[in-house]
Amino acid sequence: MSALMIAHSSQLEDSGALGVTLPDGRAAFVVRVHGRSSAFENRCPHQGIGLEDKPDTFLEDGNELIQCRMHGALFLPESGECVFGPCLGRSLTPVPVSVDSEGNVYLARE
Repeated sequence: MSALMIAHSSQLEDSGALGVTLPDGRAAFVVRVHGRSSAFENRCPHQGIGLEDKPDTFLEDGNELIQCRMHGALFLPESGECVFGPCLGRSLTPVPVSVDSEGNVYLARE
């Protein structure tokens, strides 16, 4: 299994997010909250639409939870589980990533 660099931690604030396009063309985003990075497909489980209304706006105003700007659904950044909104109990589709000691965020390729 090889890995492909998709972002660098310097592109994210301590709590931030960055939209990316995966090699297969799917829209995704990398999110970093409290120094932990994870990634998900940019598709709300409620209606299958993208989460942001402006580029890289994947977090709610407190920068603690991922938010769908269409209906206000809130998701845990660690797991993608919806904890509020019309898709309560469902989850975002995770994208496996890892971060090396230099802050490079890699996508694990199958």
